[in-house]
Amino acid sequence: MEISSEQNKNTLSGRIVAVISDIFVPTLPVITAAGTLKALTLLLTYTGLLSDTGSTYYILSFVSGAGFYFLPLLLAHSSAKRFGGNPYLAMFLTAALLHPDFLEALESGEALAFLSVPVTMQSYGSTVVPAVLIGIAEAYVERFFHKWIPQVISFFAVPLLTTLVMAPLGLLVLGPAGMAVGNGLSDGMNYIYQTVGWPAVALLAALAPMLVTAGFSLCFLPLALASINSIGFDAFSRPAFLAANMAMAASALAVFVRARVKKTKGLALQTSVVAFMGITEPSIYGILLPLRRPYIASILGAFIGGAFAGITHVRAVAYASPSLLTLPIFLNDSFIYTLLTVAIAFVSSFVLTLVLGFKEEAPAGAAEAPRQQLLKKSA
Repeated sequence: MEISSEQNKNTLSGRIVAVISDIFVPTLPVITAAGTLKALTLLLTYTGLLSDTGSTYYILSFVSGAGFYFLPLLLAHSSAKRFGGNPYLAMFLTAALLHPDFLEALESGEALAFLSVPVTMQSYGSTVVPAVLIGIAEAYVERFFHKWIPQVISFFAVPLLTTLVMAPLGLLVLGPAGMAVGNGLSDGMNYIYQTVGWPAVALLAALAPMLVTAGFSLCFLPLALASINSIGFDAFSRPAFLAANMAMAASALAVFVRARVKKTKGLALQTSVVAFMGITEPSIYGILLPLRRPYIASILGAFIGGAFAGITHVRAVAYASPSLLTLPIFLNDSFIYTLLTVAIAFVSSFVLTLVLGFKEEAPAGAAEAPRQQLLKKSA
């Protein structure tokens, strides 16, 4: 799933979504590749086709892990670019937080200080918020120096002065503040899950089709990454979106089964297949919304599947857009319940779509949206 940076830009929430989209969407290919590779590695190990003590497993693990460990560099790049800064300078400043010397000092317990101000010693690998803050701040600091420094010396003076300001700012303020925000997001998600329990997962699953429709689904990407990085799993957003994705795919498939118009049947089948792979926009805009009742059925089916996932504590141990292809991200002691979540969400939504029925007279032009949406990436 993906949100569009062009949606609702005239509203505050729309502008926030647009910024999140512009920062995170460019990194989705890496996140998706790394998450899927990790899922494949887990699957091969789980089935006994790959030994977790061999070098092949070791190589696949650190390659997939690299996508997340060095994610801060990519986020710093896209953040700075979004706000008009030099993305490579932002990557350089963020790389300081990942430098082996800094990690060596952290592991040895050595205390560091800059101009007598103590540096907060913590690991920034796989983090999200610190890099985003550094990228945004770098853009503003660099633009300030470009405005006031003569062009004749700006080529070397602006990067130097930006580094002299941003390096200590990143280590002393933005890095620790970003970690606090990231941990707060993770703790907040965990608190909601622990306090409310399965109804929270069920509610998010039911809201997921509407969140995708409105373009807000990508807002859960940093939350999920923060949770996985902090506590090792995501028991909230990934299970909820798994149930929702399967429900939307099932509703589109039910439309294919029941529809009589050839054009509707063809479009329903195509969008259903894509939805099973985690990209649900085509089914929403092309089938579910135009026909209305299947959209309602998918929401109800998602709620039922999400409730089961919440009750049985389904958990994702890696990040990827939930789909049939990425089910291995749920490989742990709750995996059998993951499979049952897929089945329950699918059957519930499929049956409800058939029971509620629909009128095939779709609005003019509705079939064109999926062709554009098919080009979008998944979240």
